[in-house]
Amino acid sequence: MTTAPSTISNRVQSRMAHPLFAGLLTDAEASARNCTLVRSSHGVEGTPQHVELGLLVDASGTVRDARVRSGAGDVMVAAFDVMAELAVGRRLDDLKGITPRLVDAKLREPGGGAVLNLSLDPDQPFYVLVKAAERGAPATGAGSSADTLPWSDIGLFEKVRRIEAVLDQHVRPALANDGGGIDLVDLNNEELSVQYQGACGSCGSSVGGTLQFVQDSLNNHLNTSLTLKVIGLEEGMFPV
Repeated sequence: MTTAPSTISNRVQSRMAHPLFAGLLTDAEASARNCTLVRSSHGVEGTPQHVELGLLVDASGTVRDARVRSGAGDVMVAAFDVMAELAVGRRLDDLKGITPRLVDAKLREPGGGAVLNLSLDPDQPFYVLVKAAERGAPATGAGSSADTLPWSDIGLFEKVRRIEAVLDQHVRPALANDGGGIDLVDLNNEELSVQYQGACGSCGSSVGGTLQFVQDSLNNHLNTSLTLKVIGLEEGMFPV
């Protein structure tokens, strides 16, 4: 999502120089405001694509504050800042309505140039918001109507919700026993990119077997044909 300097609007330049929602929120701030701190991240750590998001969510599920930190050095600084701004005042389950197209519209000026490259899934929600909404959603024993829909009929938000649920219940506990963890990085059609944490991310020789376990767990529980890749290791990218 890049734009030539000559087409960047004054609004974008202002947000790039002085973002309003940059930084990280703390548990102490959440406690002081009687909110829950919901954190999520997207992209490989240490790269310009990595973004961290923190939301203060009240008892009704409404976002009361947001902060974002990223390695981006271009117009995405402004885009992420507006993304965080648009999250404030919305309920968690409404975050999927915040898309690059919506951010682009807010950053435009009359006669101003393009802000974002809208050929890159302009109507897909920001992945970091989807993950935050899933992590902050309260647990419930009753299934929703979306739970009965086949994989091919659900959107990105519901797919991430289902994937995170399987990881939390069947994968992360097993990895934690060995001092490791796993995080979603991207979902592109049926290809899921993940990043290992802790011990899992420091041993390239164990990647193949662990990744096969994760892939089998997801496909067996979700009735899918996902293909997994792990990224962020020194050796590069490892498909199953």
